[in-house]
Amino acid sequence: MGWREARRISDVAFTEVCLQAIYAFRQGAAPLSGGLTGAARSARRRVVQSKILVAVVLGLVAAGGAGILADAPHIAQRAFFGVLVTVPVLQAGVLTGLLSLDVAFLWWTGLQVLPTFLASGVLATIEPLPIDDRTLGRVAGLLYLRLFDLPAIVVLVATPLFVGLVLGPTAGIVTIPGVVCAVVFALALALVTGRAFVRRVQGSRGGGGRTVVRWTYLVLWVLPAFAMFGFSVAAPGFLALLGRTLAAGPSVGRDVLLAVFPFTFAALAPLSTGGTASLTLDASGVAILFVAAAAYLLVAEWSVAWLMRSVRRVGLAPPVAPREMEVSVRDVVPHGPARAVLTKDLRIASRTPGYAFLVLFPVLDALAIGLFTFVTGPGSNGALALALAAVTTAALLATFFGPAFFAIEVNAYAYGRTLPLADRSLVLGKVALVAAVYGVAAGLVLGITVLRVFQPAVFLAFIAAEFPAVVAASLLELALLFRRARKKGTPLVSLYAGAWYAIAVAIPGLILAGIPLIAFHLLAATPVFSALLIMGLIALGELALAAPLALGLPGRRSA
Repeated sequence: MGWREARRISDVAFTEVCLQAIYAFRQGAAPLSGGLTGAARSARRRVVQSKILVAVVLGLVAAGGAGILADAPHIAQRAFFGVLVTVPVLQAGVLTGLLSLDVAFLWWTGLQVLPTFLASGVLATIEPLPIDDRTLGRVAGLLYLRLFDLPAIVVLVATPLFVGLVLGPTAGIVTIPGVVCAVVFALALALVTGRAFVRRVQGSRGGGGRTVVRWTYLVLWVLPAFAMFGFSVAAPGFLALLGRTLAAGPSVGRDVLLAVFPFTFAALAPLSTGGTASLTLDASGVAILFVAAAAYLLVAEWSVAWLMRSVRRVGLAPPVAPREMEVSVRDVVPHGPARAVLTKDLRIASRTPGYAFLVLFPVLDALAIGLFTFVTGPGSNGALALALAAVTTAALLATFFGPAFFAIEVNAYAYGRTLPLADRSLVLGKVALVAAVYGVAAGLVLGITVLRVFQPAVFLAFIAAEFPAVVAASLLELALLFRRARKKGTPLVSLYAGAWYAIAVAIPGLILAGIPLIAFHLLAATPVFSALLIMGLIALGELALAAPLALGLPGRRSA
């Protein structure tokens, strides 16, 4: 059997992947009353929607990079940490960041979808079929690649296109090898790290030590998605280092820089338009650049072959059980329903990268703000601007990601649907999780910066004034989700499957969270604590309006 047959089989198998990813029948979800034909079409459509969202983000990243490249002559006139960089050096630095972000976002996408892909059980289903091993490997590889097809195509097309429009056709063409390597390396990296998580972390037993290991691993997974913020913060220092290294001429530092991906390919575009003098490279520098580029292309070719061989083995490999399977006797300590839901969500998140990202991203964002301020100082606005930035970021991120915690019921539905658990308990448990994320993120900035800006009263006042608005936004979003589930007659597991509806539900929550912050800006002329008092009263008013909508949900949840 050849590639044509492998593609035909993968097309059928991909429908099953979509069906399991959206409706999670293998994880205990109730069968749909309308039959599987419509569900299959709906599942494929919703998977395409999710891929479109990722592709749009990557397209915007490429367009943003092109905009910076177009404005490079004006940007290069300013000094970065006292270093003036030339336009070609600035262009190479921007392209380095652009390729790095492409790798980061595709890698992060792979980390999110790989556990779902493996949980679908499709590879184990097709394994007994009378198909030769080579074709089975191709089918598995094609299935994996189809998870990224649209985002990868956007990266492969949009990045060279935008670079070519700004810097010229030649620059766009020489950017293609770097973009190809970025896509291939991201997909291979996602498979390597995803395999380690699925086998050694996702199915691990509980316990304090193992919980710390799981969350530490998940923090490393969130870092790629954190690359955009981190790069924007570090960009001035990176450009200064780039300018100093290239201006110094031949040196070990320059040779290392030329040989490190993705700068190797990022330097080709300015070289194609300005020649070797644009980056002050001599013959040895040019040789290092092209030898490194050729080596990365060979590694990319090997990575593609490795991917096509390895996906099948990853999908069939069982989890690695702990060596010590000691039995521990624990007393069962009952908790209230809302606290039980909160505990359950955190435990599921610690074993699922997608949900862990929702918990960790606002916290890591606050950590970055705190560390950056601790190192560079609070700036001219002092504690007021820092507190406003920290609270705004934590509130909006926690609110935007809040509805996604509803989707954790995909994993919990097989157990929770048989329990006498009130809908309002589910809502309150998830609101508690959103509030905890907000509190930890905002408090983290306070804890880090208190030594540089010792004004804890300002920080605490901001956190307290915005807190009711975050709770109100979460109550509104989750109440809308639950009421839609009751109106449509769908199980909880299938409601939060549409990416577009997820954004639509988050919009009113963001509005509620943003109104008190906007009010504070409008009251900038009044004393700070007076403005904070009004901000808090507005937030409390929002909470009073949103709470009845959520607390009026049915008392018991049916299967």
